[in-house]
Amino acid sequence: MSELFLDHAGALQSLNRLVADGEEQLARHTSTNPALPAAAAGRDFADRGAAIAAMLQRLHATGTERIDAVRITARAAAAQVRVLRDVDEHLADELGGAR
Repeated sequence: MSELFLDHAGALQSLNRLVADGEEQLARHTSTNPALPAAAAGRDFADRGAAIAAMLQRLHATGTERIDAVRITARAAAAQVRVLRDVDEHLADELGGAR
């Protein structure tokens, strides 16, 4: 049977850093918003300018969703590492072993 060895503290430190990095990235990302006036495409191309502006907004929103997904996943992973750590500690205590 294979064994699982996990450095709980190291894993939690890395995951917490990932969450913090995600928070920082989200703050940077949401501090700006793409803005392209429809008229910027030219007098006869306002419809294309509006389409490009809408596309940029969708792209920005997708970026926000992706950053959120990383943050949510890192938080969930950290929660699972804490559960594993707690179970390991509990079983070690029951078996009278050293951690």
